[in-house]
Amino acid sequence: MTVAGDPPVLDGYAAKQCPVRVHNKFSPLVLTLKEVPSEEQQAVIDAGNAFEAEIFADLLKIHPTAVLVDPRLGKYEAIATTLAAAESGAPLVLGGTLPDDVEGGRSGKPDILIKVDGGYLPADVKHHKTVEVAKRKAMRVSSFANPGILLDAERSTTTSEYYYNDCLQLAHYTRMLQACGLHPGDESLIGAILGKSLVTLAGVDPERVFVWHDLAAPVRNTFSRSRGKVRRSLLECYDHEHDFRVQVATTARRITGSGDDPEPLVVPIGYKDCPGCPYEQWCAEQMGPDDASVAITRGRLDTREWRTLRRMGFRTVDALADLEPEEPAFFDEYYPEVTHLSRTQALRRLSGAVQQAQLIRDGIDFDPKTDSQVDVPRADIEVDFDIEWDNSNRIYQWGLRVREGQDEEAARYEPIISFDELDDDAELALAEKAAARIMELRAQAEKAGKTMAVYHWHHVEVSNTRKFDCLTAALDGITLDLLSWFARTFRVQGSAGIKTIAQLFGFNWAVDEPGGRLSMLKIEVARAGGPDADEAKQWCLSYNESDVAAQAAIRDGLRAMFPDGEGGD
Repeated sequence: MTVAGDPPVLDGYAAKQCPVRVHNKFSPLVLTLKEVPSEEQQAVIDAGNAFEAEIFADLLKIHPTAVLVDPRLGKYEAIATTLAAAESGAPLVLGGTLPDDVEGGRSGKPDILIKVDGGYLPADVKHHKTVEVAKRKAMRVSSFANPGILLDAERSTTTSEYYYNDCLQLAHYTRMLQACGLHPGDESLIGAILGKSLVTLAGVDPERVFVWHDLAAPVRNTFSRSRGKVRRSLLECYDHEHDFRVQVATTARRITGSGDDPEPLVVPIGYKDCPGCPYEQWCAEQMGPDDASVAITRGRLDTREWRTLRRMGFRTVDALADLEPEEPAFFDEYYPEVTHLSRTQALRRLSGAVQQAQLIRDGIDFDPKTDSQVDVPRADIEVDFDIEWDNSNRIYQWGLRVREGQDEEAARYEPIISFDELDDDAELALAEKAAARIMELRAQAEKAGKTMAVYHWHHVEVSNTRKFDCLTAALDGITLDLLSWFARTFRVQGSAGIKTIAQLFGFNWAVDEPGGRLSMLKIEVARAGGPDADEAKQWCLSYNESDVAAQAAIRDGLRAMFPDGEGGD
């Protein structure tokens, strides 16, 4: 039981979230807000919950003596069930709740506890990739059948995008297991993530695996005031982040509006996770519209960089826009506070922020990087290309928009789509139809002596299709990543996402809340065949058609701005 004076109890997400969010949650002066996800965010949540349920069902089939803690139980009933399962030696505990570590200020619900000699290790289910191909690396994995037996997976490495945050959560559960006496010991400071990636073990078909992370190995460069830069383990990083947030929360709940209130340990700073945070608007009001950390959303600096700039007097967009980062007197004072970065990194990142501030100050959405001519990509036959995939990473829609010359009236949207559940053969059949159509267009262009190009926005449209040899051959030599070209050619204020850029040219999507995550939800609704199926099918088609039409709208808008390859001012 928590009593007055005990440290605040933080969950497994706090250490990887903005510390200001922790302050706001515990401060009596900040209105408690409920997070209301958008339709797309809810689709992500629903997909993650469905994935976890699928994983649990598969594990229970293999391990009938595993214990699934009923999610309808109250907190203390769930804790009792979890401890009883561990006491009985259950090979797996799924969906459990650990006792609060009151002294350490922790609460937590690890998705999976895995029995090993001497105790249990934590694992979490994540609806994202966990494995990347790497020629000279290997990682530790385990199978569904033997989750406690670690194997080497050659030519593989962990996915860097999610690695740090995932491991902070595993470190949180590790400390909780230690606190309640269930952890096997300091020789086993490891934890696993079970995600969407498939790995081939022992020469059999690819399967989902537990990907294990060493939480005690020094792997991350961190700032040190005494030594400049120190390489720390993930557990050390977690301990620092968690302990700081406990201090933040402890201080926050003492701020009641009286004259002897302590100063808060954190103040709002614009952060990549601000969008979607329930306190986004509250924090924005505290910072004001001219705060550079709020205004700059492309190439954001980290919290230490922003705090250093603020201390040096560069808080607003206008102040940052006038900064000369390479000026020795400035940089010699600035860099000692950001030594977790190399000098080159620090200067590059700061220069990018200054450039963004200048674009914002001058009201420029984008402009050419040089005064030389801007040659907008062009072909006799232009094919705009976009794919959509479901929660199983199967491509269910291939969108092609074919236009000969610049005649918009003659543009044809040609979707290749299936609203049925896909297996390997069905997905391949769709890919072969798409490849056949592209090859047919290539043959027609060659016969007519015309050029042809296939445009896409971002590399994933091509990289995600490389698993199909037919598409690799069909697209060989004729694709152009418009995003990559646009970013090379222009300085861009804010997001360079297609939805942002297309709207600058007056283009709007035919559906509300357009987004890939929502498309994953819509295809599942369409497949279910209920009363909303027809609407969901039309949404999938309209969304994809808008995606490919947007690419043409961007090229046409740029051609109007830079006729005959003219340059910038």
